[in-house]
Amino acid sequence: MARPENPLDPESGPVAAFAVALRELRASAGALGYRAMSKRSYYGFTTLSEAAAGRRFPSWEITRAYVAACDGDLQEWERHWRKTSALLRLTGDTEPEENGERSPPRPSDAIVPEQDRSMTGPGAPGPVAAGGNAVRPLTPPPPDKLVATAQAKTPSWTSFQSRGGPTVRRILLGAQLRRLRERRGISAEDAGYEIRASHSKISRMELGRVGFKERDVADLLTLYGVTDPTARDPLLELARDANSPGWWQPYGDVLPTWFENYLGLEEAASVIRGFELRLVPELLQSEDYTRAVIRLSHPRAPEADVEQRIRLRATRQERFVEPGAPKLWAVVDEAVLHRPIGGRRAMRGQLAHLAQMAKLPNVTLQIVPSTMCDVPVTVPFTILRFPEAGLSDVVYMEQLTSAMYLDKRADVDAYQMLWDEISVMALQPEESVRHLQVLWRQT
Repeated sequence: MARPENPLDPESGPVAAFAVALRELRASAGALGYRAMSKRSYYGFTTLSEAAAGRRFPSWEITRAYVAACDGDLQEWERHWRKTSALLRLTGDTEPEENGERSPPRPSDAIVPEQDRSMTGPGAPGPVAAGGNAVRPLTPPPPDKLVATAQAKTPSWTSFQSRGGPTVRRILLGAQLRRLRERRGISAEDAGYEIRASHSKISRMELGRVGFKERDVADLLTLYGVTDPTARDPLLELARDANSPGWWQPYGDVLPTWFENYLGLEEAASVIRGFELRLVPELLQSEDYTRAVIRLSHPRAPEADVEQRIRLRATRQERFVEPGAPKLWAVVDEAVLHRPIGGRRAMRGQLAHLAQMAKLPNVTLQIVPSTMCDVPVTVPFTILRFPEAGLSDVVYMEQLTSAMYLDKRADVDAYQMLWDEISVMALQPEESVRHLQVLWRQT
């Protein structure tokens, strides 16, 4: 790994020296552009460039994303990051607590599993100025700048046609139609009049909650001034693809309509984070455990329906052992593991299955121990992240006969903060696996 002779030289400052090492790493990777690096991670090019600017000490998650984008040695850089962080703590150059808020966890407390998650998670020491003075953390740009940046991006339509299901295609097409309409200053009412529909239908189309008629999309594109065939044709093709059936169509007899949207989002997600306090997460359930859960949920269902539901869940699980699988980060309340669903044999099998799944490089499992009595949430939730620039994160919460999908920035940010707090409270991944082994012996 390229680095200065003495990266902890006090004359240059540990943060500045760390930034020099990051810049030399990028140079050794062929001077990779920050925009290209952002496409390899879940951080924007501004965040990555700030990490190498030397004005603030980046968190380990940002450093990990930077190093991974440059194909650097993660283990060596983790040691380098920890040494720099330790030096900053020794000199007292850490971010102070303000307004009674808890400071970010120290490296010894942070969740840093062996596998590369490349996602926003519990941070490490807060940002520190290069000269040693404590500074406030980086703040996101104002909403209007975010909107302008999003509008400036041109999604690659072919990239998600090969991997996203119809649900995601509808959302992406709807988002593009909304950007085009707003760019022309056309109201939803006027757009609805153009296709002989109400403004509420335009809203549903732009949110991706309904199917698209190719004729309606063509009329809207004309209204929005998109007349060049090279710009129109990909959008019209996307409209046709958005109406294609999903892989889950054969399970329509046992699949609630409100859950189909989630399957489409799950299919296209690159990162899935979930907190569960009632049952083992569906994507980590063993077959016997799944069968017991389905029988409890549908006690009057015929055997054929039960088996079909099991096959549906197994099909979803198969993605996580395939090449290029999404990253799954599950946090489970310990009470779930003491609930003997399906009996002793099924529960022992489930515990063993969790331990095996936790060994996958794309799966991270944490357990919130029963000694933690102040878990700040009472309902399970899932946060889905997508690689496409046109899609925001989505928070999913399932109810008895329906589900909630939250994608507004304020809602997603609130659940992201909640997720960070829960994951810090939980056992680290290695400790969680050891705890599973103890529970298995006790069950």
